[in-house]
Amino acid sequence: MTAAPAAAATPVLAWQQAQSVRVLCLVQPETDPDAEALQAEICHTIVRLARVHAPLPVSEVGFGDPAVIAPGTVTLLVHASIAPDGGGRLLAFAIRPFRTGGVDTAQLFTAAPRALRLPAAGPGGAALERSLAAALADILPWLRTR
Repeated sequence: MTAAPAAAATPVLAWQQAQSVRVLCLVQPETDPDAEALQAEICHTIVRLARVHAPLPVSEVGFGDPAVIAPGTVTLLVHASIAPDGGGRLLAFAIRPFRTGGVDTAQLFTAAPRALRLPAAGPGGAALERSLAAALADILPWLRTR
């Protein structure tokens, strides 16, 4: 008889000794008239959701910000694509934690990419928030147990 594997007692290496979480978002194509507003909505929503029960500070960063590669920082890279879909829009996104440090902190697979339908214009609203929350629950250690 063999024993069942024990649950992980420590977080994956990318989260060990992390001191902050940064969020960097990109919605493409940038030529879409709603891309900039949707990118802001996604980033603000992720920061707000990630801060719930967070044991470390969470903030948004922009491209070129040196905080992305600062020691002790885990950056959530959020990449989304928006496309027309019948009378609405289709949004596909993936969130991947990034931390400098090479192989020791690399996570090959995290939350699976997700897709959802949005109205033809305007914010993503509750449907977008639910989808982002589900993705974050797969990534953030403090949300996995809730």
